[in-house]
Amino acid sequence: MKLKLVSAAVLAVALGAAPVTATAQNAEGVAAIVNDNVISTFDVRQRATLLLVSAGLQQTPEIQARARAQALRDLVDERLQIEEAARYEITVTPETIDGRLADIARQNETTVADLTASLGGAGVSVRTLRQQIEADIAWQRLIGGMYGSRVRISEVAIRETQQRIAANATRPQYQISEIFLPAETEQEFTEMQQGAMRLLEQMQRGAPFPAVARQFSQAPSAAAGGDIGWIAAPDLAPELQSVAAQLQRGQVSLLVRTPTGVYLIAMRERREGAAAGSTTIVSLRQISAPVARRQALERGLRRLNGCGNIDDIAGAIDGAELADLGQTQEAELNPSIRDRITGVTTGNATPIIVDGERVNTIVVCSREVGGGGLPDREQIESRLRETELAMLSERHLRNLRREATIITRAQ
Repeated sequence: MKLKLVSAAVLAVALGAAPVTATAQNAEGVAAIVNDNVISTFDVRQRATLLLVSAGLQQTPEIQARARAQALRDLVDERLQIEEAARYEITVTPETIDGRLADIARQNETTVADLTASLGGAGVSVRTLRQQIEADIAWQRLIGGMYGSRVRISEVAIRETQQRIAANATRPQYQISEIFLPAETEQEFTEMQQGAMRLLEQMQRGAPFPAVARQFSQAPSAAAGGDIGWIAAPDLAPELQSVAAQLQRGQVSLLVRTPTGVYLIAMRERREGAAAGSTTIVSLRQISAPVARRQALERGLRRLNGCGNIDDIAGAIDGAELADLGQTQEAELNPSIRDRITGVTTGNATPIIVDGERVNTIVVCSREVGGGGLPDREQIESRLRETELAMLSERHLRNLRREATIITRAQ
């Protein structure tokens, strides 16, 4: 469950709503029952107002209904998360919540007191935010404890990811932000499409995409305002690729339906792919010999075992010389050398050429993914680990929803 950071600047905007008193709270009804836990309509209204204020959305009837529906879903999930954490005796102390609240205030360049006052001025009790923080911390601890030590990212997965990123690096690159609303049934798709249209209308009226993403997107990127960074066109969902190709810098797409839900994407920047060879680092050695010893060189190459026995091969040929061409980005090689090694696999040699009174061949000792601004091994491993944990978290929460007794009432 993502923690939605609240913008102090947005919270300072008056909504014209008076703070809700304890008497008003007691007069509220029941919005939902999650197992034995009651979610009041007061809780839903408080969370919905927090969503609207944090995202800077106008309180039209349609967007209010959307916010209440989102708030109810969030609250149901949080009740399940807190209940599950309690089963494993995971508790979050008030001091821990205070620390996270202070972090949020600091990130928004304000103080806890001013943040609390801004929330109160908008009719939202800081208790609503504290409950959200508690559920987020408890769930993170639970998922980390249950799955953290079990998630193993293999070298094969890291290497395959490196190779895929490198292969796509020469394709067009997009810096994209996303809003994702998941759906499984046709009814859910209809609801999410309608919700996406309301959000799009609000953004067309000036609501900032990152703030809306933080509050309404259900993708892991929501905590970062929907930012998924630079991504190659082939790495996008097939349904999004053609849409992204047509978006210009600063544009937001219309809603896009995929098999798993509905997307809105914002094009922040775009660029051409990296130059060919800029994502590959090669290590090369060259064997040269007198023209008269060409056949001996050809025989030696038939015994070539990468660069493991290259010294023996060169040493057995009269007048042969072995030169280390070093390790460098393939794109930075002399064009004539780059052309010669194109298509030559690691451990093999280029065709022999005649250069004056000598012949030579180049052996590709290694060819590794790297350079060109590609993420390093640790970054890829961290990304894969986060993705795996997010998937396990969602699966665990989905199972809790299926097993729980959840009764909701019309809002």
